[in-house]
Amino acid sequence: MSAKENVNLWDVDIPTDLLNQSEQEYLSSQPTNLPTVEWVWVEMDRVWDKYGLNNKKPLDGQPIAEFYSHPVWLMNGVFTSLDPVSSKHRDVISQFITENDFELIADYAGGFGELAIKIAEKSPNATVQIIEPYPSKFGLFRLKDKHNIEVIDSLGNNKYDAVIAQDVLEHVEDPIGLAITLTESVKDNGVILFANCFYPVIKCHLPKTFHLRHTFRFVMAAYGLKYQGRLVGAEHVLIFKKIRRVNAKNARLAERISQAVGGVINWGRDILSSLKNLVTS
Repeated sequence: MSAKENVNLWDVDIPTDLLNQSEQEYLSSQPTNLPTVEWVWVEMDRVWDKYGLNNKKPLDGQPIAEFYSHPVWLMNGVFTSLDPVSSKHRDVISQFITENDFELIADYAGGFGELAIKIAEKSPNATVQIIEPYPSKFGLFRLKDKHNIEVIDSLGNNKYDAVIAQDVLEHVEDPIGLAITLTESVKDNGVILFANCFYPVIKCHLPKTFHLRHTFRFVMAAYGLKYQGRLVGAEHVLIFKKIRRVNAKNARLAERISQAVGGVINWGRDILSSLKNLVTS
């Protein structure tokens, strides 16, 4: 591949000195025009299969770090920065953060930094910390002039006014354990925003998390968080407030109940949705 000053991906210029050779080749091989989200999902599944990953087996011992370090995630970051639906969701979340005058915000697994940038622009006096284990060089490059954005590798306890976990829990084997960790990082009266997708749209969404599709808010309520409702304009975002002492044992008990009944609830909701569509069609 001949040397270039930039790789242009859907009118986004990425300096080649921020990319290794395989990243340059991968990004240069993408479609000329912005694809659909369904195409992106298929491509992510292709890379998942390339590493021989199995979402029905424990991830320990599988090359999961290689998957999350693959340039498919850089491609996905560029895509979501341009996708109108994703952009709308970030606008709604960042507006909520701004309206509530939060001073210190954690964007957990914030990846490409697009949400953090939106928040930082609307709330210049706030600080946004991106907790991201696999930051790309280009993602970091985009943040270099953002004085109120930091990229760190771990959370602290009782630290944040607000924590955002967007498209995170469905990727991990212990989503309730991570939700507990995120809650521990929030101050009393702090807010946690969970935007979950417990659906099999891509293979890196682990089936063992799907029982939480309709029960997650009740597990968090058993834990001790106060459910505040859904974010208008981004209804998949659930808002919780930490206003009383939380109890991890209660959360784990509720999780076991969800594991027992969540699949049946999912099936029942799917049946009701199909019947509703038949009636209204």
